[in-house]
Amino acid sequence: MESDRLQITKRDLARFIIMRQHLSGNSGKKKADDSSRILKVLDNIRYLQLDPVRAVEKSHFLTLWSRIGHYRQEALADLIYTRHLLTESYAHMAAISLAEDIHLLSIGMLERRERLFMKHPDISVHFDKVKNFLEINGPMYSSQFPEFDVGSALSGWGHERKINLLLDLMHWTGDIVICNRSVSGQKLWSLPSVMLENTTSSGQRDRNAAEKEVFIKSLYSLGIASSDQILRYYTPFRIAHPGKVVEELINEQKVIPVEITGMKGVRKKSWYVLKKDIDAIEKIENVWKPRSVLLSPFDNLIIDRKRTMEIFDFDGRLEMYINKSKRKYGFYAMPFLHGDRIVGRIDPKFDRKTGILKVNAIHDEGKYFSTSRTRRALLDSIDSLGNFVQATKIELPNLV
Repeated sequence: MESDRLQITKRDLARFIIMRQHLSGNSGKKKADDSSRILKVLDNIRYLQLDPVRAVEKSHFLTLWSRIGHYRQEALADLIYTRHLLTESYAHMAAISLAEDIHLLSIGMLERRERLFMKHPDISVHFDKVKNFLEINGPMYSSQFPEFDVGSALSGWGHERKINLLLDLMHWTGDIVICNRSVSGQKLWSLPSVMLENTTSSGQRDRNAAEKEVFIKSLYSLGIASSDQILRYYTPFRIAHPGKVVEELINEQKVIPVEITGMKGVRKKSWYVLKKDIDAIEKIENVWKPRSVLLSPFDNLIIDRKRTMEIFDFDGRLEMYINKSKRKYGFYAMPFLHGDRIVGRIDPKFDRKTGILKVNAIHDEGKYFSTSRTRRALLDSIDSLGNFVQATKIELPNLV
């Protein structure tokens, strides 16, 4: 069936995806408790990426802060480890995602397990040892396990304790789960039945239906996107036949092509939107409410660097993994979203011993900070960030 084609400007594209990512409007007015606000955000953006770097704060905490302002981090832990409405998963690398998607996450877990056992059949005996320990002792921290003599040729088995690597691998395949974390962040491991007894899906859905569900959920979170962007965003498992999925969803009138006007210098490719979102896009001029906020470098809006460049003309590549002498913006540069543009970034560092949040540099992407209104918006966001991490003092460069 031939579908309609939506035409949208690059500006309205940016505004719609910002809205869908919960980064427009006023985050300061609490209309619900913290748990409800967190769940509402996750229902839209689908996952929070986990990353160990804590130059300011853990990325998943910052991603929520950018959307809902100040909240209790304990509320997020409660949703994961007590109420089991969220779960630590691999929905997009290591991530926190909705437990209602266990039926999708389990497909990826099972497929990874099958590939692993086919390539390294000797690893199964070590999986059984870990499971036996957990069956006998209940949930355990990695420090409570004895060291294992793992003879597998798996890459990465080097300096770190082999039991730590084995536990992470078993989490990746779904054989064990993280049922809690210590104050310092150490993982408490458990068998899946303990944590997921109320969230496991009944019945196995066919692969084609699951691929279409993942595609739709990923596209919903992105708002408007190309196939390659959709496949990179929400990845509980690999969509094996993306062309078929797109064709069927268009024929079912669930997805329609989008033509974006004013996007120059970008390779021409097909963009898509959910048909149910057309009405919201057509009303965007009336409902758009800009917000100014700093973003984690791992934020869902900008984690796809190619997409960020195409839509916002912003180079958001990470510099934490390159030599210090070659960094232009800083180890943990946080982009600054101002309305429908990313207008700059800051290079912050929070010293937990002194309580000082130091902004080493402020980088302007185009003389935006020459206006008092934009400078004030940036300073307000820095103040909010300082309050969130409980800084006792904020040090700023002379630029502002």
